[in-house]
Amino acid sequence: MGRKIFVSYKYADELVKDLNKKKLDLNTFSYISRKTRVRDYVDLLQNKIGNEHINLGEKDGESLADFSDSTIETSLKSKIRQSSVTIVLISKGMKISENEKDQWIPWEVSYSLRTIPSGSHTKQMNAILGIVLPDELGTYTWYYTSKPECNCTTHHTNRLFKILKDNTFNIKEPEYRECNGLKINVSNESSFFKVVKWDDFMFLSEYNTYIDKAIEIKNNKELYNIHINLD
Repeated sequence: MGRKIFVSYKYADELVKDLNKKKLDLNTFSYISRKTRVRDYVDLLQNKIGNEHINLGEKDGESLADFSDSTIETSLKSKIRQSSVTIVLISKGMKISENEKDQWIPWEVSYSLRTIPSGSHTKQMNAILGIVLPDELGTYTWYYTSKPECNCTTHHTNRLFKILKDNTFNIKEPEYRECNGLKINVSNESSFFKVVKWDDFMFLSEYNTYIDKAIEIKNNKELYNIHINLD
């Protein structure tokens, strides 16, 4: 796969399914269990797609507290401008503050969605794809609720940052059906920000299918009300 992919994620979020990670105890020089973090899922993602195709977002301990908006944008420009796809790892504990400007993920998404001239090269809008990670119980119910009686699934978009929520179910001309008093969006690819479960994305070579779909959605961006700002 010849695409450059930028991965946006909350490095230290531990509200994810355990991957049986170990760390070296320097007192006993033996390996002991440690909590799994979202960063551990990034390692698996890199192994699946290939390190040469991936640029990473937040590093451990990075803070926006002392950065100006222009400094943040300069930092992101060098990371994102060479990529064509942004993958957001959606984890249960990623949203730690109501102020989006205090966290990396919203900034990374906002910059990914912009078209910005940069010297002789214009940075184009990235395709954007969300991968929902299983929580500490190994389930996806923190984000998805299945309603089999209506053959539909509810997405708990309130768990997302506003910029992600605003780009979900944002097709300009939605189609609906009703079931048991529910108004259900049945539009084909109703969201610019497409999401998929981690297990589905990682199954065999399915990841190519989902990345291709995100690119197809981006290429049809005129069908969506796209939000690129953090307000």
